[in-house]
Amino acid sequence: MTPYLKQWLLASALLPTALCAQVAVDRSKYPDYSDKVNPDPSLMHVKRSGTRATTTRPDHVNNADTKYFPPVIYQAGGSCGSASRICYMFSHELNSFRDLDGKNAKNYYPSHFVWLLTNGNSGKDAFVQFVGVPSAETYGGQTYSKIFGSQDTSSDCFGWMTGYKKWYEAMFNRMLKPVHFTENLGTEEGREALKNWLWNHNGDTDFHSGGIAGIGCASKGLENTTIGKTPTNDELGVTGKYYLKKWGTTTDHAMTIVGYDDRIEFDINGNGIYGEASADERGAWILVNSWGKEWGNDGFVYVPYAYAGATFNANGNFTGNWWTPEVYRVRKNYRPLRTIKVNMDYNRRSELYLMAGVSSDVNATSPEKSQAFDHFKYAGDGNYGNTDPAPEVPMLGRWADNKLHSEPMEFGYDLTDLSAEFDQNEDLKYFFIIKTKSSAIGEGHIYNASIIDYANDPEGLEIPLNAQTVNVLSQGDQTVLSVVVPGRGIKAPLNVNIANNRLSWSAPKLSNYTLTGYKVVKNGTTLATLDKATTHYDLPTDATGNYGVMAVYGDKESSLITASVPVPSLDYNQCIKMEHNGLTLPNVFTSKYDKATIEFWIRPQSLANWNQSAGPGWGTFMFHANANGTFTAGWDTSNRLNATGVLTVGRWTHIALVVDGSKMTAYVNGSQKGTVTSKSYSGIGGFGDLVFSGNGTQNDQHAFYDEIRIWKKARTAAEIKADYKQQYATGLLPSQLIAYYRGDLIEQDGNRLLRDLTSNGHHGTFANANFSLNSGYAQTLKYATTTQVAIEQPSIPITTGQSVTLQATGSTNIQSLRWTAEGADVKDLVCTAPTLTFNQAGEQQVKVVATDVTGAETEATITLNVTAATAPSAEFKSSKTNVPTGDRVTFMPTQMKDGYRYHWTLQGASTTSSDQPCVTVSYAESGSYQVQLTVTNAEGQKATTTQTVNVTPVAPQAAFDIEPAVVMKGDEVFLTDQSLYGADHSRWTLVSPQTAMQGEGARISFRPSVPGIYDVTLRASNTAGSSETTQSHALVVCNADSKSGLSFMPTGSARVNLTSVPLTTGQDIFTIEYWMKPNSLPAVCNGIGESTSTFQLQTVSTGQMRLYINGKYAKSANGYVVPNEWHHYAVTYYMGYVCFYRDGIQISRSSVNGTFPSLSSFSLGSTDAPMCGTIDEFRVWNGFAYNEYDLKPMHDNSIAPLSAEDVKSAETAGLKVYYQFNQNGGNVEDLTSNHNTGLRVGFGPDGDAWGESKGVFALNFDGGATDVTAEHLSNTRAPFETTGKEFSEAYSGRFMTLKAWQLENINAEKYNTGAHIDTQRDKCFTITTGNDGFESLLENHKVYQTITLPAGAYVFAANYGNYEGQADNCYLVAAEGTTLPDTKALDASSIAYKAMASKGEVSQNHLFFILSEPTTLSLGLLANMSGQQCLSIQSFTLTHYQLSPMDGLTSGINTAPIDTPASLNAAPAIYDLSGRRVSIPGKGIYIIGTKKVIR
Repeated sequence: MTPYLKQWLLASALLPTALCAQVAVDRSKYPDYSDKVNPDPSLMHVKRSGTRATTTRPDHVNNADTKYFPPVIYQAGGSCGSASRICYMFSHELNSFRDLDGKNAKNYYPSHFVWLLTNGNSGKDAFVQFVGVPSAETYGGQTYSKIFGSQDTSSDCFGWMTGYKKWYEAMFNRMLKPVHFTENLGTEEGREALKNWLWNHNGDTDFHSGGIAGIGCASKGLENTTIGKTPTNDELGVTGKYYLKKWGTTTDHAMTIVGYDDRIEFDINGNGIYGEASADERGAWILVNSWGKEWGNDGFVYVPYAYAGATFNANGNFTGNWWTPEVYRVRKNYRPLRTIKVNMDYNRRSELYLMAGVSSDVNATSPEKSQAFDHFKYAGDGNYGNTDPAPEVPMLGRWADNKLHSEPMEFGYDLTDLSAEFDQNEDLKYFFIIKTKSSAIGEGHIYNASIIDYANDPEGLEIPLNAQTVNVLSQGDQTVLSVVVPGRGIKAPLNVNIANNRLSWSAPKLSNYTLTGYKVVKNGTTLATLDKATTHYDLPTDATGNYGVMAVYGDKESSLITASVPVPSLDYNQCIKMEHNGLTLPNVFTSKYDKATIEFWIRPQSLANWNQSAGPGWGTFMFHANANGTFTAGWDTSNRLNATGVLTVGRWTHIALVVDGSKMTAYVNGSQKGTVTSKSYSGIGGFGDLVFSGNGTQNDQHAFYDEIRIWKKARTAAEIKADYKQQYATGLLPSQLIAYYRGDLIEQDGNRLLRDLTSNGHHGTFANANFSLNSGYAQTLKYATTTQVAIEQPSIPITTGQSVTLQATGSTNIQSLRWTAEGADVKDLVCTAPTLTFNQAGEQQVKVVATDVTGAETEATITLNVTAATAPSAEFKSSKTNVPTGDRVTFMPTQMKDGYRYHWTLQGASTTSSDQPCVTVSYAESGSYQVQLTVTNAEGQKATTTQTVNVTPVAPQAAFDIEPAVVMKGDEVFLTDQSLYGADHSRWTLVSPQTAMQGEGARISFRPSVPGIYDVTLRASNTAGSSETTQSHALVVCNADSKSGLSFMPTGSARVNLTSVPLTTGQDIFTIEYWMKPNSLPAVCNGIGESTSTFQLQTVSTGQMRLYINGKYAKSANGYVVPNEWHHYAVTYYMGYVCFYRDGIQISRSSVNGTFPSLSSFSLGSTDAPMCGTIDEFRVWNGFAYNEYDLKPMHDNSIAPLSAEDVKSAETAGLKVYYQFNQNGGNVEDLTSNHNTGLRVGFGPDGDAWGESKGVFALNFDGGATDVTAEHLSNTRAPFETTGKEFSEAYSGRFMTLKAWQLENINAEKYNTGAHIDTQRDKCFTITTGNDGFESLLENHKVYQTITLPAGAYVFAANYGNYEGQADNCYLVAAEGTTLPDTKALDASSIAYKAMASKGEVSQNHLFFILSEPTTLSLGLLANMSGQQCLSIQSFTLTHYQLSPMDGLTSGINTAPIDTPASLNAAPAIYDLSGRRVSIPGKGIYIIGTKKVIR
């Protein structure tokens, strides 16, 4: 680098320090932007190991050219941050580490699983660390999910993913905490460091390519231009390619750096000379955008090194706001070892805050450590849980089928890190905690919850938390489930301690394994291997830090138990001096605490607004200093306190911040100085690290700090006053201290850390090297002068052979404790909390001696009553009473005791024997099997119990996948049966409003030729039975490719102003038509025109559309506009008459009087009626209205875009505006000759606006479906006709007999109970039990009509109305003959049947069946009802379809069978259709050699 360039870089790199606090970010357009910077000095250094680290770095690298990089995406909505970090960075980094193909949907990751929770008190940083991300294949898409929906982060009902296996898959895909380079790209050091990362991950040979990095930028006003022609650029092949000429002024977008090229030449200063080093004109970063491959260079752009920053100023000059890129670091080879699995529902999800906790005390009533579940932190309302009352949205929300899913949500959460702080070889107590807001009014249930341990069983040992359904408490109450999870049995040494430079320990507890010795370890290095008789190890005289010991049992090793070399109590105080630094206290707030205290001494070196700041930020928790000396703290800007003028430069001040529920109080030098009580927040934590910011001089730490204490209690004013001028000795720290930093440093892995003197090990890390220990500026802090010590009485009975851990309490000046318990063979044991085992019953004396900092001793004694051990019990229970074949079942002793040994014998199970206390197994075959448990206690006494488990065959649980879910007609579609429990036969039924298709096979492919939106049903069966599942709107088949549409984001500000008004004054005939997918329907929205006082189309929250002329309006029916679905809307005006069409069908007809007024403007969207969602194919016709009696022209125009010739022809008929929206930027182009350009105003980045509009043109008007209800059925809709006779006399004249319907199995015990007409329910078809005088039981009640139908495909539907729809155990049935079969005979005796879903889940139940010849059949309803249940039907319909073949069924598959396992074994290699090698193939389609083969 030339001296000129170095000088230029140095000058420009100084800019961001002064400007960093002034960076403007438009969060409405970049909602998941984070201003938190986590500098990592290690990124500035290359690892000097491995061959790749020693080779010369090339002059160009592009990681997008590697196999690891995912496909370029077209982001959905404002998800640029998650597109950059998840779709690109997360995917590439994992693939580079795992050596996987980045173009395979199994190996790239979706933005929306993360992005949708942006306004849900979690974010992408939390997800990648603690939750993980499922693959795009599992989630159902690279952006939004084809299963769980495509809503926006601000929606209150977006879909949540269900299925434990999906969540478990996500847990493997994890990152460490995202970090940033410490030097920006305006410095030579910053550029070199990033290039090394992009080249080879700084020499990390675990990766197969370089890394990539994320940045933020100003895309509004972004300008690309082409690279100039020079010999060098020509040779490189980059001449004419796009590079970044100018950024905008406000950060509103995220992009990703994938490479660099040092060779490219630019003429940045415009002097005609390319590649001037003094002007930084050589070299560029390669960035990928998320605006599709049509943008830039197939989705990429070159950014000159000179412009490597976020913004330009209004004059078009680079601001010098240089990037400090963010990188993701893979959590290498991560495997979740302990998880929680939950199956629950709740009908107002944003009222929930879910947590798990652990305690080493199996009798505890609350956890020692807890972990909040990111994704479930008052989330789901799109408003950080602040919407009050919470929206009535179930946990699963609204899916792609546009239905709210109220069925239970099954999910999992990784507890491995939470559990890692405990010895999992010991029994631990786990808690599942559901918190609700005080205003919560929702209802829900926990159906199943369990802890699953994968350490010794890859299928998981599953311990249930509940044996029966538990109701979720609301109104601020907590629902808590708990269970003791048995240890893995590899017992660790006890009473590990260091005293007088000797590491000592006691032998482990009794276990099933034979102890063979011990290992002594420091920093991962084994120092000694000792025999089992040796229980100490002498340390070197200069020993510092932690040493550990583990017990060895042959090839097994226990957990490492560590002890710290005692830190001497100093007779002077020392503090930490930070010179523009940052400090991270790791994991101190992983748990959420209702009560907590943060206290510290601070001596500011400078005061500025926002410096000395700490916490994750407003919206969670934060505190900071101000230039006037005020200390500010709180949850957000509306819930914060100010302690005025308490900080002074150069003066020590003690701060204590106490959180007690919803109240936060600040104490300064022991006196209360400020308080705030919140209605929105309670407690603190759940965010992990407490970070004292190191982000720029306006926010970082420029101060001395001392005596930092973090407590899980709300300290009282008296407690704070009593010891704020004291320091603590380390022999007996208070039990409720989370972390304690006295000013000591500890070295780990070459890094100096601020030592946490508790046993929790939360050692603090510094952001840079600008810190030092300092005693010269420290104030005088003394120790407590009175020494006190006492032994706590154990809370559980003590028996011989069972271990007990004793705890002491005392003053804070104790340096060490020494224990003696002769009955447990312990004498002068130096440790804080000894674990003792007494071998004889009776009274046992225990003594503790406390040595304080002066050397003085104080002692205390306690008498313990030890009882003789009772004989063991071998009684056990199972997690399931009936075990389906293939299901996992857990067997558990009814009593688990420490020191007992267990042995299981399991006939016919997947595991036939086990020495673990609990065991989870499965059975491949049905039958009766013996399970035997033998238990041995510490004295050698044994007990044995044998039980019989019945394993039953199980019908499949139908489930399937469709790929792709949106296609053009003629494209190939794959249907894959994913049913549980093994389906022998798979039958597919696809039904759209115009056609039906059917096919069979576990995995079939076909090419649909009929456009439409299809409901897809799979019926899966085996010898045990069958089940059926339907996904509504699961397959969308389009006539043509709509390419892109225009998304109005951010909602409320984005609109399109037409250059001229397309409708003439006085016009009495016109049409406005367009495709639209609203993402929500607020009170008034989707305004098209000018205003309600002149002319405007608009929609209201009921889905009603209104056409205003001169203040009056014509209106459609409610529900005309459908949110979250693509539909074609056409509104025609013909001399006062207004017709509202949807998808080519007239929905409503209305009128409005008045002459079309003179307009001064015409726009899509307005301040009063903003556009909400995406539109496509917008057209305005002046002097033309579609004829309601001849809709063919409308149908022709709505199934495909207009060609150039079509537009010319249409203009003669009155087409004035035609917006096709097939752009990726700029204003909207009018394809007519009128050139009525739409001026975009208030939009965010281009990528937010121009998105794919898959689903447009999915219409078919060629006939094929016919409503034949009236032709074949009678009396099918309310008001239903009666015979004139009363059905039940319980209420005179209310319940009448149905005409034309046959009834069987009426319960006539007192009053008739069965199907009837309820005159108080609008004469609906009704069946009631347990209310209104009806009996409480109805079995095999049949209501049907017998008819004769010609051959064909049919759908029989039952539609709910305004009343109850409780359909449990009710079925729609079609059966040949003159009656319906009983429930048990449905499989054998029906043509088709389907279990009905209740009204909360669907508005219609429908049954599809096919008749191959004219058939007399009975069609109706089979009801089994009990208790208080009511089923009310508004109408029945029968539709006849032309049955279309599934064209291309198993197309291209070689169907030569392979009949025997021997022939498969002879094959050299067998792969499934995803390319994965299969060792034991079952039935299905495989690839052998170059052929697809069906077995």
